[in-house]
Amino acid sequence: MDRVSVGAAVVAFMIGVYWFATLLNPDIVGPILATYEWLVAISLGAGYAGAFIVSLLGNATVLVPFPYVGVPFILGGARDPTTHVFLFDPTIVGIVAGAGALIGEMTGYVAGYLGGGLVNQEKRSRFRELAADHPWATPFLLWFLAATPIPDDVLVVPLGASRYDWWKVAIPQFVGKTMFLAAIAWAGRFGLDWVDTLVASTGSGGVLGTTMETLGLLLVVFIVYMMLRNDHRN
Repeated sequence: MDRVSVGAAVVAFMIGVYWFATLLNPDIVGPILATYEWLVAISLGAGYAGAFIVSLLGNATVLVPFPYVGVPFILGGARDPTTHVFLFDPTIVGIVAGAGALIGEMTGYVAGYLGGGLVNQEKRSRFRELAADHPWATPFLLWFLAATPIPDDVLVVPLGASRYDWWKVAIPQFVGKTMFLAAIAWAGRFGLDWVDTLVASTGSGGVLGTTMETLGLLLVVFIVYMMLRNDHRN
């Protein structure tokens, strides 16, 4: 087994130990509940600024999932505890979070640009020619990756290494990120109350809640494992 497989197996084993421990002691606070409470605190405490900062940090991580979308989701559905009036506009949340996500994602472009000398000149030229030969395909792919949960770095970093114009990367990225995060915020407008109920039931103990949380963690481990394994092969 390679190091990626060994690491994934160790993490999966630790999650299994956690599942067994929570069955013995239901008062243990699980990572999903703790992360959700942390995101709620950031969202309500920082508002639009929190959406910008967390989206920036979340997109500055390369090929590693970070739950930054939780903040726009929570802000979209956050209500005043007394009047029950919504506190934030989901569209504005999407624009602000999209700007932060763009800046964070461009760190991958800068990393590729500065590290381009480490890439074979022939490969850089080939990638540059491919982008030039398909002038509409590259912006579309950038927009598509930005508008979905698929990691953008697989395209943004090589574009930086090939010295592709930064603004041709930034514009479709901003449009896609804004659309994606605005949709997340609007989903929070209609679904936050349901998620609050689900998370509360998950964190209240019991075999079903603990098992659901454990399966969710294992799914995250599997996704990260597949991305790292593919990256290692390439």
